Amino acid sequence: TLSAPPTLLAHSVHQLGKWIRSETAPGALPLGIHLEGPFISHEKCGAHPRSSIRPFDGRELENLWEKSLGTLKIITLAPEILTPLQCNRLIRWAAQRKVRLSIGHSHADAKTAESAFGKGFSGVTHAWNALSFHHRHPGVMEAALSDPKIYLELIIDLKHVSSQVVEITRKLHPKNLCFISDCTPAACTSLGSWHPFGPLKVRCSNGASRLKNGDLAGGGMLLTQAYCKWIDAESKRLGIPPMALLKETLPHLTTDPLRAIGVPAILNRKIRWSLNSKTQVQISIDSP
Repeated sequence: TLSAPPTLLAHSVHQLGKWIRSETAPGALPLGIHLEGPFISHEKCGAHPRSSIRPFDGRELENLWEKSLGTLKIITLAPEILTPLQCNRLIRWAAQRKVRLSIGHSHADAKTAESAFGKGFSGVTHAWNALSFHHRHPGVMEAALSDPKIYLELIIDLKHVSSQVVEITRKLHPKNLCFISDCTPAACTSLGSWHPFGPLKVRCSNGASRLKNGDLAGGGMLLTQAYCKWIDAESKRLGIPPMALLKETLPHLTTDPLRAIGVPAILNRKIRWSLNSKTQVQISIDSP
């Protein structure tokens, strides 16, 4: 979800929660909701509407949990907006409900991020994007890259993060790395068509979802499309066979993200994969 006014956000998670609990929708079974915002930093809001960003409110969060019918799975917050008491209460609240806490859209320094990770935050939302980083003040990324237990999301569409930074991240954090699409409702739509995204309107342009002014607002490709494009480009750039890169990185697309949200049952199934002549990945998962 995107940061939105309280009434709209509550309505959205309720509709999503009913859909998930029904288990009747066609296609893949949704595993839960990622609540991205509204408790994030104004300084690192990205495409999130500034007017919808607000101070942390435990009562609103509890209401969102109830409205979602208990389907919230990940919550992205900026830890620097929390008081120590709020942080401790939030971590207890999340642990009781098996909700994962992730740092994102944050201006936190390394010390604040390390403290959050030490207390119970377990992930970083779209690493490098909407996070402060400077060679003298590396912030959240320093804390995350220094802790191999932390799950890093990485947008793999070659629009949000350069191929060189993807490679550096893989070398510094080879485990618990989750490739994501970050796609919005505009993903894979025709050029020029506008689509509602919470209180925003976005369109797919130049391989990404963008606002009217051209700023990035999320991914423009589905995850498998973005991954195949990255495999093709990266194997050529590095001069290695696509199959070798596929074998090395496929866990970032499959098992790492499942561990990140605590879905161990699926991890016991055998995953088969292949790559056809068009660099398209075909994946099948055995029944338990």
